[in-house]
Amino acid sequence: SYQHQHSQDNNRHTQRSNTLTRQHYQKCVPPLAMLPGSRQPEGNHTRSSTSSSSSSTPRTALFLDTPPQRGGRRGGGGSRQGDGDALSAPTPNTKSDEDSLSLPSRISTSINTLLQDVTTSKKARGRAILLLVSFLYGTLNVTLRAIYATEGPPVASVLSLVRQVLSIVTFLPMFVVMAGNNNNASKEGDDEETGRYWDEGLKKGVGGEGVGEKVRPMWMSALELAFWNFGAQGLINAGLLFSPAARASFLTQTSVVMTPLISAVAGESVKSSVWGGCALALFGLFLISTSATTSADIAADAAAASTFNQGDVMILLGALSWSTYIFRTSRLAKSYSELNLQFTKTALLAVMYGGWFLSTVWSTLASAGTSFLSPGWTEALVPLWSGWNSPIVWLLLAYSAVGPGAVADLLQQQGQKETSASESNIILCMESVFAAVCAFVVLGEVSSMKEMMGGFLIVVAAILASK
Repeated sequence: SYQHQHSQDNNRHTQRSNTLTRQHYQKCVPPLAMLPGSRQPEGNHTRSSTSSSSSSTPRTALFLDTPPQRGGRRGGGGSRQGDGDALSAPTPNTKSDEDSLSLPSRISTSINTLLQDVTTSKKARGRAILLLVSFLYGTLNVTLRAIYATEGPPVASVLSLVRQVLSIVTFLPMFVVMAGNNNNASKEGDDEETGRYWDEGLKKGVGGEGVGEKVRPMWMSALELAFWNFGAQGLINAGLLFSPAARASFLTQTSVVMTPLISAVAGESVKSSVWGGCALALFGLFLISTSATTSADIAADAAAASTFNQGDVMILLGALSWSTYIFRTSRLAKSYSELNLQFTKTALLAVMYGGWFLSTVWSTLASAGTSFLSPGWTEALVPLWSGWNSPIVWLLLAYSAVGPGAVADLLQQQGQKETSASESNIILCMESVFAAVCAFVVLGEVSSMKEMMGGFLIVVAAILASK
């Protein structure tokens, strides 16, 4: 009799617990309450306890005490697979969702992942900045060709001087913005580094060493960079007067090999992948530089191949000067403010190009048999830039001074903070690839198969050097 009464009490208690469970389940998850199989296995219904009524509650009720979460996340300890169809029903099918993504969605996801890597990794960000610099340099080639295609274009010395003066003007708004930021920072008590490098700077130290060490005045470093930059352009332009165009173009690109050689001589370690990238990029540049060679050019090169003339020496020295500029930029990038160093370098370059311009004016007047004291001397200088009043030329000059000029200089120093000089030079070789693309888009020029193969090798070289 006692056992029979105890069994009836347990049955009533179990029925009451199941009723409360169903009510609670319907309240929390109404759409799933009527699904078949939502009840627990019968084995769970026979569990009871005299000490606490909660111990007889099925695992479904324990799970429902935890609020359901979004995104397919499961709740507490009662969320394992096999606890019932009702528990597994809210979980989304992740694999099927990924498989159902369209191709544009997958491309967008890949781009977002790449952008996240660029924003979180300093080295990846430096490579991306240098890639942008090479694009800007590639547009410079097309811009200058468009200027020379106009009527009465400026000569090289006039073009270089005007570009540098316009670049100086481009820096002025940047200094105004920087001055406002410095004023705000000074009110907050911040010690800004901008402007402290003119006389002597606190060396940040390449690789994190040398903090607090005295460095030479900034104008001396800017003068050095201006010297190497001016030497590269001046020597190459002078060498073109004596060397065939195809060979001069290839000799100019030898800087991609000179840069790691300079780095190795200076005691820096150069990875084998960088050496391989340099060799591959040099071969690709050779294909691009010789792609437009005609039979007449080949005959002229063959006739001049036996003699290594002074023009070849000048071009090789110009390539060496450019390699040294890239190497020294990597060494000095972390020691000075980008804005101050590049502005000072641009101003000093303007002075150097001004000297080149004066020498051109002097030689032009001398060839015309006149001087500054003679009447009508201005007419003798008209051939230097007869189409100076063309607004299209001024717009092209303005872009060449802003994009491939001031902005590219700032970005190059910023990018070379995180990359070696050898790798930077390989990435900057992408200029030839971007120049071909811009020439196709702007000028309608179609690259030959040889140029495409050379561009592909340069891209592979840049990827190989970044490993």
